[in-house]
Amino acid sequence: MQKNTHYTQEDKIDLRELFSILKKRKKLIWSVTTLLALLALVYIFITKPVYEIKTMIEVGQIDAQPIDNINDIKQKLTYEYQVNVRGKEVALPRVKAISIPKKSKSILSLTVHANNNEEGINYIQTVISKIETQYQEKTNAYTKSQNESIQITQQDIVENRIAFVNMKKELDTYSQKIISLKSEDAALAGIYALQIGQKQSQLIELKKYISTLKNKRQELELSISPFMIKATYIVGEIETLDKPIKPQKALIIIVAFITGFMLSVFLAFFLEFIGGIKNEEEAA
Repeated sequence: MQKNTHYTQEDKIDLRELFSILKKRKKLIWSVTTLLALLALVYIFITKPVYEIKTMIEVGQIDAQPIDNINDIKQKLTYEYQVNVRGKEVALPRVKAISIPKKSKSILSLTVHANNNEEGINYIQTVISKIETQYQEKTNAYTKSQNESIQITQQDIVENRIAFVNMKKELDTYSQKIISLKSEDAALAGIYALQIGQKQSQLIELKKYISTLKNKRQELELSISPFMIKATYIVGEIETLDKPIKPQKALIIIVAFITGFMLSVFLAFFLEFIGGIKNEEEAA
């Protein structure tokens, strides 16, 4: 029981000594803590703010299909814009992250960091323009090829229409000959009748073929319509924040204050320890 009381008294004495040291060095503690807090404030004021802008874009399409494999596009953009390159700081504005939403085949999610929201929005537009420029040659080649096919198909339609009209004229001529020859030469009239039957079959086939050509032309025209060829565009709205994500002012000041306080307390005890050693040496 006496031992426990003795230990308690020693603990109380130690605590009193600790608090007396802190009181004795309070100027040092406040000075160091205030200095670090001021340095934190200076850092906050000289550091440029970083705003985060997010958006989703749908890459261009040809014939209602993505202009390129979405994973390939992501890899190209990641390399071109040096996304999360280790050991290298990319100047703002920059693409911070690129991702593909789950099960998506044509949509990319972009995260951009910039000095302000307007700068970030403009940078996103620049990224979209670059994607369009990179794939414009492919789009132009496809459109040119389809237009050439449309012209060829249209030419076929015109030629077959002319053939259809000429064949109808021949049928009319044969019909007139049959009427004039019926009473004079029945055998010759029968030959013309057979030819008329053949021409009528040819007319039916020709009409079907012209209809097929028209359908082909419509499909080709549809393939280069705005429904099938789309430019890269922003899905929905661009997401912006009213406040920057960096620097986190409150957090920096709190961390600086706590760090300064802990460092100053350590210095206070360290200086007291050094002073005690000197006193012992002088007394000896």
